[in-house]
Amino acid sequence: MSAGERRWLVEWQPPATARLLLVCLPHAGSGAFQFRQWQELADPGIAVVAVQLPGRENRWREEPATRAEEVLRELVPVLAARLDLPYLVFGHSMGALLGYELARALGTGYGSWPAGFVASACRAPDAQGAPTGAAAMSDGELVAELAEHGAVPDYVAASEKLVPIVARPLRADLTLCDQYRPPAADAVLPCPVHAWRGRDDLGVTDEHAGQWSAWSAAPAGVRRFDGGHLYHLDRPDEVVGALRRLGERARTGVRD
Repeated sequence: MSAGERRWLVEWQPPATARLLLVCLPHAGSGAFQFRQWQELADPGIAVVAVQLPGRENRWREEPATRAEEVLRELVPVLAARLDLPYLVFGHSMGALLGYELARALGTGYGSWPAGFVASACRAPDAQGAPTGAAAMSDGELVAELAEHGAVPDYVAASEKLVPIVARPLRADLTLCDQYRPPAADAVLPCPVHAWRGRDDLGVTDEHAGQWSAWSAAPAGVRRFDGGHLYHLDRPDEVVGALRRLGERARTGVRD
């Protein structure tokens, strides 16, 4: 794998004893390094593989993508070459939309379906809601609105230095969401789909999360965690513990 290809995937000393890959996709405007602690929290049987999108962190010089197709065109073959073990996909918010499309592309194009998919803090593909209107907002307005809804930390919205840095990939990611068009209703994943959300997340309710069941041949229901939209950052021990248990079930063939 070339250095250019490796820039899409970030790993932190994956254990040689790994028997399962945990593929993680971040929320809008964010990057892969939020998942670094997850490798420390995961057991020696799991290797965390985080997707790094262009325009953030170590790829900040690159132009962010504004369409899911742009991301998938490069990411899918790179990840397919890494899949030497069974894998789970965890996608948070926008990352869940990309994660669903990624799982579908790996399955249909390479015969590599995930053992499970976690759609975290995200509405179903056909229920994304109204456009964000990001194009009409200033950087400050954009970040402030997301902070108000708990999708961006308050300290970011209050920093004149951080706002423009965060707004660039965030604006591109919201444009990607606005331009997203779901596939046909029969494009279901054959694996279990677990819909997770924060109890205080008003943007993704139990009803919204429950609509993911239509996109799986083996729906696994809705799980709630304490916290808001970014619950996965506030409660990493609990979230990784739940993922670890999903991995154990996947390895043993046990399903919810």
